[in-house]
Amino acid sequence: MQSTACRATVAAPASSPWASRRAFAPAAAPSVRSAAPRRQLRCLAVSTEVKADAKFPAWEAIYAQLTGKYGTRTVSPEEAFDMAQLGKAVVIDVRPREDFDKGRPKGAVHVPAFIVIDSPSSPGEFGKWLACKANGVVPTKVNADLPAQIAAAAADGKVAVLACEAGGTLQPTVSFPQGKVSRSLKAAWKVLATGALPAERVLHLDGGVYGWYRAGMPMDGEYDGTGAGRTPNTAETPTGQFFDKQ
Repeated sequence: MQSTACRATVAAPASSPWASRRAFAPAAAPSVRSAAPRRQLRCLAVSTEVKADAKFPAWEAIYAQLTGKYGTRTVSPEEAFDMAQLGKAVVIDVRPREDFDKGRPKGAVHVPAFIVIDSPSSPGEFGKWLACKANGVVPTKVNADLPAQIAAAAADGKVAVLACEAGGTLQPTVSFPQGKVSRSLKAAWKVLATGALPAERVLHLDGGVYGWYRAGMPMDGEYDGTGAGRTPNTAETPTGQFFDKQ
């Protein structure tokens, strides 16, 4: 009888209503595990900023983002000068060091968009260095510190007015229906795409250093405008010459 009772005791849980509830409990576990991938996807969606040392995309992509996503504004030399005089902005010259040293907008800060490769630091950089030297071109690479340096130059909430030789343009012209690429516009995109500064604190100088010079704004050094011929920006627009805006 004792052995029969033992068998009855062992067999009872199989028909017990509590057994089915315990069997159902593990089924809830997958819903907990499935939540992790959703949290991971949300984190990935937030991280959209470009790395500072990333290569520049095609100009068409840069142009689309500057004119659309960021709404980058171009300011005249006169407006940029007034803002700088009032302590609201700083003109940042992104040309090579030798060009900056020769002549620049008065009070401008130098932050090169590209730096010269003197000593290649990687096989890829060495290959580029050799190719440039063979073709008589100065080997350069993207200045990975550009966003941070521009943000530092525009401290205390100042606006960064970016300038290169001839400036390029975001305005469609007869010759350049999708604007014209320039170092200052590429630098503006890199600063914005990396999140170094908000869009309202990044401006583009109309006509670049040459436009500043042509407008009669004060200069430091001995600038003569001859470098602008290497990057012409005088394409005709429907309203006249690019620089004829007085």
